Amino acid sequence: MTTHRFSAPDLARRLLAPIAALLGLVAGLSVLILPSPAPTTADPTTFSAERAMASINRLADEPHSVLRREAHDRARDDVVGMFTDLGYTPTVHSDPLFDFSIPEDKETFDMLSTEQQAAVKDATADTIVVDVPGKSERTMALMAHYDSATVEGTENDEQSYSSGTSHGAADDGYGVAAIIETLRAIKAEGRQPENSLKIVITDGEEIGLVGARNEMRHHRADYDTVDLFLNLEARGMSGPAFMFETSPNNSAVAGYFLSHVKQPVTGSLLPSLYARMPNTTDMAKVIPEGFTVLNIAAIGEADHYHHATDAPRYVNHSTLQHYGDQVLDLTRAWTFDGQTPTLTANGDLHFFQLWRGMTVSYPATVGTGLGCLAIIAALGVVVVQARSLRWKRVLGTVWGLTWRAASVSAAAGLVQLGAMAMKWAPETGIGPNPLLPWMFAGGALIGAGLTAHFVVRRWKEGLGQETLAAVLLLLAAACVPLMVLLPGAAYVLVLPTLTLALTALAPQRVRPVVGALAAFIMVVIFAPTVLLIHELLSLSAVWVTVFFAIVPVAPLALVLLQAGSRRTASGAGTVSGSASDDAPVAGPVTATA
Repeated sequence: MTTHRFSAPDLARRLLAPIAALLGLVAGLSVLILPSPAPTTADPTTFSAERAMASINRLADEPHSVLRREAHDRARDDVVGMFTDLGYTPTVHSDPLFDFSIPEDKETFDMLSTEQQAAVKDATADTIVVDVPGKSERTMALMAHYDSATVEGTENDEQSYSSGTSHGAADDGYGVAAIIETLRAIKAEGRQPENSLKIVITDGEEIGLVGARNEMRHHRADYDTVDLFLNLEARGMSGPAFMFETSPNNSAVAGYFLSHVKQPVTGSLLPSLYARMPNTTDMAKVIPEGFTVLNIAAIGEADHYHHATDAPRYVNHSTLQHYGDQVLDLTRAWTFDGQTPTLTANGDLHFFQLWRGMTVSYPATVGTGLGCLAIIAALGVVVVQARSLRWKRVLGTVWGLTWRAASVSAAAGLVQLGAMAMKWAPETGIGPNPLLPWMFAGGALIGAGLTAHFVVRRWKEGLGQETLAAVLLLLAAACVPLMVLLPGAAYVLVLPTLTLALTALAPQRVRPVVGALAAFIMVVIFAPTVLLIHELLSLSAVWVTVFFAIVPVAPLALVLLQAGSRRTASGAGTVSGSASDDAPVAGPVTATA
């Protein structure tokens, strides 16, 4: 038996990158830490989730979709009463719920039952508006909706509408309550606003964004002085309230948001990804009108979405506090700053968070430059080593990584489909599903374990050079379509690709430090992103989230192996005798340093 003894410098070199990876995990996950809910006795100029709960309890005491006319009207009166209690006189814009000259309205109406059609044929959508004038006419609009869901358990517009069983505590009680409590806190300041506010609580959002559409169609002139819309939505009950959507050319407005909100949870991944998703909010009617927009929503525990359990007893008070802290930060900055900058600009901003309260941001042009640099660096590493690479082993490594990730992801998807077929999980994918975290975690851990074992084995067999080339080629190939299709999300792969390539290119004496930096960056980017993608997509496509969770394992493993070894990837070990199962070759292979 051989005993390995490590000197103190050797041990420090080997531990530097793993420690950096752990710090990256702590930093990345710290972004998701929620604030403690402030009590009702908190300073009146601060946001209190416990005070805001009074609004949720009042609004969400019963399901109140537009198809439950009596309950709907009570909810409308409740919201009007909340503003009246604050000393404001709201205006109610009553416009047709269905405009039969619009094909999509006619299509929606035809999906209703005869009884429902009779109840709503001549009904109005009643949007509630409150104006808070300032010294300047420059206005920020705070928007949410008060109607609850008309379809239970699915977002599929092809299904028939029902009266709905959701109480709307989160969707969109979170938005209404956050606005009411923010307006109360602003009024408690006792100062005259420098800029103006417009509060817009729309109706009919759940049946075709009717309230927002009516505002833009029948009351468009009322919004001529609006510089910014801040919309509040919910697709779940818990977790952070993410800033997930902006209007195009967002560099100014995203920068304004990041500079004034103390603890945002966001990244340019979100607006870039959301723009490709089929989901819509009231902002789908506002953005085409040329307005500057920010959109915030919680997505945790999305199995409550449009479901009977979207009720006050399931409200997460820390999530509500996170909504309120962000809304109040931004509203206070707007209301009392007479020098608020213009929020229109050319170009987008790329941004992500290093840890709680600290965000890295740069223009899209810099993001494009980093992407090109990452691809060049990755290909450069491969080109430099091309003459000594055993390409059959490179291709074998590509295949080995691909089939492991694909097979585990497919298995997770089949488990989910099986659970739905056996009625152990909701058939629509939406509804209480205690199996969902286990499906995701099980698949992700199995896939990560198989991938890490494969990479380490290849390294020990003397195939580190080939493994590095395979991973860099896969990453570089993935960066190109991501930069083209989802440029704001490209940093998720671009920065890990660049740091892995730089670790390989770094001189031996500085490689532990470069590798530690690379490990930190990889983990701090991927840790919250993996959980975010899980929350977004696992309900109906857990295989996608499992696959994405496996993606960072191979590059991270290579960074750790390179940073902790005295040898280069090409001299990681020796192989002789039989060939690897994943890439058979004829005859013995010997790797030299």
